Amino acid sequence: MKQHEKPIFSLKLRTMSLLAALALFLPIVLSGCKQTNADIQERMELSVVKKRSFDVTVSTIGVLEATRSHMLSSDIRGDECKILYIVDDGKHVKKGELLIRIDPAPFEEKISKYRAETAALESGVKAKAQLLEWEKNQVEKNISTNEYNLKVAKLEYKRLTDGEGPLQINQYIVETAKIKQEYDKYISYKKDLETLNKNGFANPSELLQAKSRIAEYKEKYEAAQNTLSSYKDHVYPSLEESAKAKVEKAKRDILQAGNDGVIKIAKAAAELEEAKARLFSKEAALNQAMTELSKTDILAPFDGIAILFETFRDGEKRKPRVGDLVIRNQPILYLPDISAMIVKTRIREVDLHKISMDQGADVLVDAYPEAVLKGQVAFIGALASESNRSGTGGKYFGLTIAVNSKDSRLRPGMTARVTILADHADQVPSLPVNAVFWNNHAPFCYKHLDRSFVPTNIVTGKRNADFVEILSGLTPGEQVSLIKPDDKWVDQAAGSLPGQEN
Repeated sequence: MKQHEKPIFSLKLRTMSLLAALALFLPIVLSGCKQTNADIQERMELSVVKKRSFDVTVSTIGVLEATRSHMLSSDIRGDECKILYIVDDGKHVKKGELLIRIDPAPFEEKISKYRAETAALESGVKAKAQLLEWEKNQVEKNISTNEYNLKVAKLEYKRLTDGEGPLQINQYIVETAKIKQEYDKYISYKKDLETLNKNGFANPSELLQAKSRIAEYKEKYEAAQNTLSSYKDHVYPSLEESAKAKVEKAKRDILQAGNDGVIKIAKAAAELEEAKARLFSKEAALNQAMTELSKTDILAPFDGIAILFETFRDGEKRKPRVGDLVIRNQPILYLPDISAMIVKTRIREVDLHKISMDQGADVLVDAYPEAVLKGQVAFIGALASESNRSGTGGKYFGLTIAVNSKDSRLRPGMTARVTILADHADQVPSLPVNAVFWNNHAPFCYKHLDRSFVPTNIVTGKRNADFVEILSGLTPGEQVSLIKPDDKWVDQAAGSLPGQEN
């Protein structure tokens, strides 16, 4: 029994020593633990959920532009346009005020020359018109004469065939019949004398005279037959053909007169049209010269600021000046109407839902930071554009802000900073935006408990660059971390969100 008492006593002694040591060091350990937790609480950046009021704004930077502007240039053709006068750069001008004067001398010379040439051509047109009318009258006269000749030829033909020709034939027939009658009468008389002579009543002288008469009338009868036959078979047909030929000739003369008249009239008409074309061309040149003369004075279409346009002239980039030659449509002067200004800018795609037409906006111009200009949303772009200016990419939409405030100091091209009041949060539970973290596009916070931080899902509402509304997940008075705590202080059992990212 005594051999076992020593080990038991030794065990008890060690146990008592351990308990004494624990009793001695436990307050120190506990004190160290409390100190560390307090130190962590002191070193962690915490924020309290509380009710706040804040504005939801969208801020962007853009450039001032005039709502209405006009680029003035010469509209005169050719290379004869030399500047005689040009308004001072930056001058305020009124509508109708002279901005640029082009040398009018070349165009005045053209007008004088073209007017003289036009007058001469007008006289030529009148002469050609008179010639055309004369040709028409001549053709009408020739046709009338030939128609008359045709009528006469037809009448002569009709008179020959229906009158003189048959009448002449009948006359020759009657004359021949009369001669034959006398011829037959003397033949019968001769026979009677010869019968008397046989009966003893001879009359030699009468018989001799009867024979002489028979010979005479026989010769006349043969001549009359020859005359009748010649007229009927030769003279009359010849006269008839001659009359027909005159009728045909008169017809041909009418056709020829018509054809010749058409050619002459066409020629005269062509000459008239050619003269008119030359006159029209010269009148067009005159009108063009007068139009160009009217364009030598370039006036302000509205009130604005005259800004001389800088471009390459005579081998150097500079603004225009008196004596310069100007080319058609080459910009000379830019005229913005600064009475109505706009800001051309853009907004991020993520801010698009905050913007609507006619929303109010504050505009600050870098050149005059003390001036706060009022404006409103006038245009929202329909298509997004890519941007890599910051190296992070992203999509942006065009935005136009109409500046309602008036300030004569404003100039196109000035840098303008725009702040749009998109919404307002009135006394809502909120946190600084730095207190909200994200996990797969879901927001959460590190809620602070006694000695740890618990990842807590939240639902957010309105937000701006500083604060975000807490709709659910946290209540006013609770504390959250503004930075991601070390993993050793995160209570993973109470709330675990793998893949957390700020």
